[in-house]
Amino acid sequence: MAACGPAPLLPSGLAELRLGESARSLARTVAREEASGVVAERTAVVGDVLGQLLAPSPPAALVPELFDVLVAIAPRMESGAISPAWASYVYTSYERDLRRERSSGAPRRSPAAIETAVQGYVEFFRLRAREGQRAPTLEDAGFADTLEWRNERRLGR
Repeated sequence: MAACGPAPLLPSGLAELRLGESARSLARTVAREEASGVVAERTAVVGDVLGQLLAPSPPAALVPELFDVLVAIAPRMESGAISPAWASYVYTSYERDLRRERSSGAPRRSPAAIETAVQGYVEFFRLRAREGQRAPTLEDAGFADTLEWRNERRLGR
């Protein structure tokens, strides 16, 4: 067990990224909108994510690539390889770099290049799925909040 090393600490002070759709439905949205040339659904999802992270809305030219980042992160979140806190950190780091390096959004990275970039973050921060544990769900978070609330009320007794 000593060779495994400790799990990476969660980044502090970050909002946790919660996706309203599964990885498959995000991929279907990309396929549907790429065929029609519209980005309305992708704009709504990216706007929701950035609202959770208290970040300003991106220029319209960046929306397709930022959505592709969500498509690359979603399966890792579903499998538990990336926690919601780390997902928010990876997403905001990519967005920050995108705004700094290619603020016009051109040239747009391919989904394979985005997948490689996200994998680079995973390897750099040594993000791993926790062995023997299932991925946390929203129900788990609700239960943890209920326990925390109950324990806070008990302290004054």
